[in-house]
Amino acid sequence: MKKYRRYNKKSEYSYTLGIIPTIELLKAKPEAIAKIVTHSKLNKDTLKLVNGYIKKHHVTAECNDQLISKLSTKENCCMVGFFKKYYPALGGGNHVVLVNPRNPGNLGTITRCMLAFDFTDLAIIRPAVDIFAPKTIRASMGALFAISFQLFNSMTEYKEVFNNHNLYAFMADGQSTLEKVNFEYPCSLVFGNESSGLSNECKKLGNSVQILHSMRVDSLNLSISTGIVLHYLYVQGK
Repeated sequence: MKKYRRYNKKSEYSYTLGIIPTIELLKAKPEAIAKIVTHSKLNKDTLKLVNGYIKKHHVTAECNDQLISKLSTKENCCMVGFFKKYYPALGGGNHVVLVNPRNPGNLGTITRCMLAFDFTDLAIIRPAVDIFAPKTIRASMGALFAISFQLFNSMTEYKEVFNNHNLYAFMADGQSTLEKVNFEYPCSLVFGNESSGLSNECKKLGNSVQILHSMRVDSLNLSISTGIVLHYLYVQGK
């Protein structure tokens, strides 16, 4: 990597913006790191911590205020971590499946919720927002680096690979409510995108489930819906 530019989806590299996402990158995916860039205003304690990881994992690093200013729109950004994109495969455990997610903030928040509630496998059905976009990574606070994810071109393709998973499609008019579902494992929790949700065809995938809420709102945000379901399963001990 000779030149550092603003993120381009077609590039084989991406980067973190901020201290916490970059530290999580250092902790979880040091083998993918191309370079860590720090700012001169980074406090000494944080710099000492970061240098410990850099030394441990033999990571290239430099202090470059100008480069950070070029990449970040926020004045308080003190660290950037460049890394090569990687594509891990999903395991056979429980999955979150996002069908055509469009918002990087939602996607990042969902990965953070997953980690909080012990889900570590994410399937994304294309077309979808870029999981490697710096906005996605920042919204995840680096949780992205601690989960596995896999991209699929359709639900059909996903089902062919994981045909032993029990699918639960979360929809506004689902046949069962969350509290009444007897989840069977391994399970796939399927959520639609922010604007249109899941199509009626998705009811044929398996169990359709709705999250009860008051009529004072017409729907729930995608990341909120996902968080509710993951928390429910977590406290149920599943």
